[in-house]
Amino acid sequence: MTDIKDYSLKEILKKHQIKAKKRLGQNFLHDKNILRQIVHASEPNKKNIIEVGPGPGLLTNLLLESEAKSVFAVEMDKSFIPVLESLKSKFPKKFNYLVADILTVDLNTKIKGNFSIVSNLPYNISVPFITSLIEQNHPVKWQSLTLTVQKEVADRMLADVNSKQYGRLSVLIKWRSFIERVCDIKPTCFIPEPKVMSSVIRIKPRNVINSPSIVSFQKVVAAAFGFRRKTLRKSLSQLGVDGENLAIKAGINPKLRAQNLTVEDFCKLSEVYESLKIVP
Repeated sequence: MTDIKDYSLKEILKKHQIKAKKRLGQNFLHDKNILRQIVHASEPNKKNIIEVGPGPGLLTNLLLESEAKSVFAVEMDKSFIPVLESLKSKFPKKFNYLVADILTVDLNTKIKGNFSIVSNLPYNISVPFITSLIEQNHPVKWQSLTLTVQKEVADRMLADVNSKQYGRLSVLIKWRSFIERVCDIKPTCFIPEPKVMSSVIRIKPRNVINSPSIVSFQKVVAAAFGFRRKTLRKSLSQLGVDGENLAIKAGINPKLRAQNLTVEDFCKLSEVYESLKIVP
């Protein structure tokens, strides 16, 4: 049997008569240098790796050839079962897979112990998937996320206070984790070519976070950025409280706007909001 690594992406797709499905947001990464960079950034040695959307298996094969302890793939498209079966026969003790929609899978039940996630995520699920992991109760089982996402999404996650791209996603990610950009990827590195640039990001969870609760934090941040052109005095009033009083109690100028606040500022606001016993 010829190894997957001996085939080009085009040959794999032709062999199995597979075409990228637009409805699943499929764009297959074929640049081998970028693929190796992703594996290196994931620091796979002796780790349990979960790959989301392995597709034609180029990245999967590299992960399996690394010093990773195990690789577990979740793939929604049944067209790739022959590829996954080929990998399973090649690495019977190291590889397994599940055919399912990743947004319906509780990854914490699939792997014993901690794990890291590596994925060239479909653009249409990147934000809900990442958010679902970031919002999990601490301590989390995932050790790192090494993900290919749309560059615009990466820019929003990495955005700094007082910038136009700074928003709810930026604040949530930086409150609960550490994030860095590994590299940017041109459209020509994919088949088919997307109309946008992509980025590889790496996210690692922060230590145990006890206060404020995720519920109160998300409510405060949503209210503030839901009316981002208004001052806190007005935007926070959407929470059913005196917005000016809430800001003052948190030691924050009520004339500021959401984009002017640091993550620490949002934590202070959320803690005061919780103290009002409005959050269930």
